[in-house]
Amino acid sequence: MTPTQRDELAADARASVTRVMALLERPTIEALDRCSEELSAAAARIQQINEGGAGAGDSLKATVAGLRKDLHRVAVLLRHAWEFRAGTSGQAGYSGKGELKAYPAARTRWTLEG
Repeated sequence: MTPTQRDELAADARASVTRVMALLERPTIEALDRCSEELSAAAARIQQINEGGAGAGDSLKATVAGLRKDLHRVAVLLRHAWEFRAGTSGQAGYSGKGELKAYPAARTRWTLEG
């Protein structure tokens, strides 16, 4: 495998991961299914890069470094999507630090008179 082919595979893997990040901005069941497909494609490309031989140029190293950052963000988004979909009763929102947080549902007591 040529260095150019490895660069292209890394760029394609990163593009798949970027699509996953966009899908996870609105984590529906359909989006999560699509994420699975995109991440599988990215993993296959990464495997091809690893099997392509040692030696990596600066371009490949930079793309892989960006891919690692993107994968870390995907992991955080997936965790948040799971927490959101896992059924926290109440409402979800973001904390001051930008982290997903569940807020308990307001409780009201009703009294019937009569």
